[in-house]
Parts: sequence; structure tokens; C-alpha cells
Amino acid sequence: MIHQRVGVCAIVAGVPHILPSAQHLQHLRSQVRQVRPILDRYVGGAIHSPERGAESSYHFSDSVLMPTNYETRRGIKFSLKTFLIVLIAVGVGAGVMGRLSLRHPEIFLGVLSLLSTAVPFLLAIVTILWIGFRQKPAWSTPICGECMGQLRERKPDRLTNCPECGADLTDPKAVLYVRVQGRRWGLVVWGGLLLVTPVLGIGALFVAQHFIGPSPSNLRGVSTKELIQQRLPKRIDEPWVWRELENRLTAGKLSQKEVDEAVQQLIAHMKTTRPQGWDRPLNWQDDFLKSANQAKKISDPVLFALCDAFYGPKPVVEPLPRIREGQQGFEIEVKYGSTWSGHSGLGVELLWEVTQVLLDGKPIDVRQNHKHGERWSGHYDGSLAAGDYEVTVEIQCAYVDQGKLVGLNAHDLPAKRWPKTRRQWKQTASAPLKVYTKDVQIVPLSKDPRRDPNTTGGIEVSRFVVQADRDDSKKLILKTNFTSGLTIPLSCDVEAVFHDQRVDLGRMWVVKTENSTRSSGSQLQKRIDTLAPSVKYADIILTPNPSHIEHRPEVSEIWGEKIILRAIPVERLDLEASS
Repeated sequence: MIHQRVGVCAIVAGVPHILPSAQHLQHLRSQVRQVRPILDRYVGGAIHSPERGAESSYHFSDSVLMPTNYETRRGIKFSLKTFLIVLIAVGVGAGVMGRLSLRHPEIFLGVLSLLSTAVPFLLAIVTILWIGFRQKPAWSTPICGECMGQLRERKPDRLTNCPECGADLTDPKAVLYVRVQGRRWGLVVWGGLLLVTPVLGIGALFVAQHFIGPSPSNLRGVSTKELIQQRLPKRIDEPWVWRELENRLTAGKLSQKEVDEAVQQLIAHMKTTRPQGWDRPLNWQDDFLKSANQAKKISDPVLFALCDAFYGPKPVVEPLPRIREGQQGFEIEVKYGSTWSGHSGLGVELLWEVTQVLLDGKPIDVRQNHKHGERWSGHYDGSLAAGDYEVTVEIQCAYVDQGKLVGLNAHDLPAKRWPKTRRQWKQTASAPLKVYTKDVQIVPLSKDPRRDPNTTGGIEVSRFVVQADRDDSKKLILKTNFTSGLTIPLSCDVEAVFHDQRVDLGRMWVVKTENSTRSSGSQLQKRIDTLAPSVKYADIILTPNPSHIEHRPEVSEIWGEKIILRAIPVERLDLEASS
């Protein structure tokens, strides 16, 4: 039975087992006209029909239509349009990946890893789905039902018997039709590409990691401009970029302009991070700066700017103590420079000397106590009336090559003995001084219960010892600890109570901040004549007295009530010595 609609499979010639009548042939021609666009698409116009003037007769089975003469095209078809599209896509992809490798190596490695693993897997899945949903014609070949010999090369109008076995081909079941799919070389090539893509991708990833990454060897493929302008600001506190720059500097691949540009990046970072001076070594930049100085690749203006950022832009007078009128003298402290100059690679040492101290613009006599490194201190012996003053310190400064200071104490070298300097200048630093009247309370007392050391536990006694002293006397030793519970400064008179005996142990003050603790000391001693052998415990009483801490300018208040530490065990080492 003839189907009403011919399938879209590709058709090959064969020998019919039923020859069509004129009526059937007319119907067949109408079906061919409907199917022609599909046949031309998949077979490329290789099938002939009566419409084209070919003397061909069409034969059919229950499922396919077959011409008696046909032509096939073999191989993979690839149009110029497709070639150009692929070429443009590959070029764009290569350009984007190349830019990522220079600007964003981390993203480049991630994309390369993704292209090597996930993308081939997804493409394989898409290919399987595409093959499953796509309809593609296939050839059908007529063969003899008896001997299985092929019949498609025979003339159907002359062939009624099989040339191989002689079987009658006019029988309805004498001719069989076999579907031949054929080799799809394009799909084979595509599968091979998907198979080797992960291998090639992983290999490319290893190669890329050798040139792009967080270590000096992986920065060799990066241009110097990219290294200084893009990589260095992001990793300025890490060794990798600095080591690569040092390698290029040693190899003579860096100009003075490029070295200056790298140093300027460091200067900007230092000024932003610590504008008052660098109070730590330049661990990662040390070797690069040493090499640059030895090669004389840092210009003087850039080197001096780096020194200013390292040592600090100017000297600083530490906050002056608060004093009362008539009080004899006060201390002046100046800080300038850094203790880490030997671990900086600068090759230049900062020398400075205090030349004069002014009080409200008038010179005063100040005795130098000591000068060591970045610190200087002096003492003014005079007394002042109550009021506000300004203390100004004049300083002579210079930058000197460290190589010229061999054998000299640079920390205490007077200006007249300085070697030849690279740069000299004068600086001034000022600080306010306030002198209070004798009767005013300088430091107020606080009674905020949230900061009460009696409840927060900011102070504790670690040991309270009694030792035998000369002449049968006793020595009391009180050792204290200041804990994190102390949230307010203390300034106290300390007293020990033994039953009916009270002993004044002295005074104590402490200022505890988040990063440091300053105090008069954690141990108090007192010599007494006698102490009853039965004494085993004592109460320690701390009574507020702001006069002990009022000279500290950073203290704005102290705890204003008594602190009582009860039943503190007393270690009677004096009794052991007697026995």
C-alpha cells in the first residue's frame, strides 16, 4: 500500500517489487514536489526526478521512496560564512583571554579551568540532545531476499530475477530494503575535539600557572608597566612583586623612571597607612631598595620623599606634663625618626639635633637628659606662673649616607661632627603647656558604677610577702596585677590593714589602654619594725589621690572611691627565716 505522504529520509535507487501505474506515477510526482526542498537540503540536489527531465522511474516500499538513478556527495561541508563566524569567535575569545591574562590573572586561570572541564561536558550533553531531536534522512538499499545481494546498480525495468541467485523479484517479499546511515565524519571530529579539550585545557592551565600567579616566577610574563601600575598597588605588602622587580633590576631591565614609579607607589602607601612615619621595618621592600640604591636608580627627590615618609614628615613634641604654679621645672620629650632605619634599604640615615628651646618665643635654658635614636629629652629647671604657654623646639636635621657613618654613634652625634650630608634643613615642633594654680583640682573623680574596679576586678594581688630585714625589722612586699577589667585610670594611696595595725605602703597610679599599660610600678615595699606572728591575712585599701597622676596629660579622670581587697593571704617568710 502506498503511503499518503512520503518521509523525509534520503532516498537511494533500487529495484522495485511493484511497478507503478500511470495513476500512481502522477500521485508520486505530486509527492516528490512536496518533498523536494527537504531532499535538496540534505542530499544537496543529488536526486533526479521526472520534473528535471531525467528518465528515471521511482520505486517505493512501505516506508521509503527510491529513485532508480541517484548521486551522493561525500565529506564534510563547511561554508565560507560558517568559517568566518568561527574565525571571528576564536579571535574574540583569544583576545579576551589574552587581556585577562595580563590584567586579571586570577580570573584568567578560573576561566581557563572552566573551559577545560565544565564546558566540554556541557557541549557533549548539548550534542547528544541535538542528535536526539534532529531529523536526518538515511539511505535505503534494496537487496535480494534470498541471497542478500545488492540490487541498486541494476536497471529496474529489465530486472525481474536476481542476477546472483535467479530468485523471482516480482514476488512482493522478494526484495528487502536496508537502511544505511553512513559515517558522519563531522560528528566524529566533534567528539574527538570534546575528548581532547580537557587534556589540552589542563595542560594549558599548568603552563599558564607557571607564568601567571602569586610567586615571582609566575610574574615573568607580565610587562613592567603592568607589574608596577596594576600588580604592585594590590600586593605592596607582599614579597612577590618586589622580588620580581628586584630580579629585573639586577638584570638591567628597569630604568630609573620605572624604579622611581615603583618607589612612588610605596611612598603613597606609607603616607596613607601611617602619615606620621613608618614605625616598622620594610621587610619585603628592603632588598629591592638596596639594589636600587647600589645601582643609583632612585633619583634624589624620590629618595628624599621616601625618607620623609619613613622617618616622618616632622618631629613631634610629646604632650607636656600638667604642672602647678611654683613647681620647679618640667620634662620636654621630642620624637623624630625610626628605630628600623637599618632594616629599610634606604641607605640614608636621619641625623638631628635640638639647637634651641623657646617658651612663648623666648629662649630658655634646657638641660639635655639623653638622646638616643629617635628620642630626645630635656629638663627645664625654672618655675612658672599659672597660665597657658607654648613650648617650641628648634631642630637641625640632615640625611647622611649610612656608609659614611661606619664607626660613629649616629644616635648621639653632634651636628658639628656630621659627615658630608646629602640634604640639610631646619625643623620646629611645638606643644602647649598649661600651668595650674595650687588649689585647683586638675583631674576629676569618677564614680560611674559600671567602671567600679571593686566589681570589674581590674586589679588583683598576686603576692603579699613579709621578709625578715636587718635589725630584726620586717619588709612588706606587695605585688599587684592589672587585668582587662580595669577600664578607668587609678591614682591611689595604698594601705595594708592587719587586725589593729595599719601600714602605709606608698602610692600607685596606672593608666591602662587597649594597646598598653603605663603605671608607677606593680610592686610596693615598706619597712616596718614589727609584725605579730599570728598575722596571716590582710586587707589592702586603695584610697583615691589624683595628685599622683595629674602630671599625665592623657588622663582626664580617675576612679573616685576606695578599692578594698579583703582577706589577702600573707606569706610569712620572715618566720621561716627565724626558725
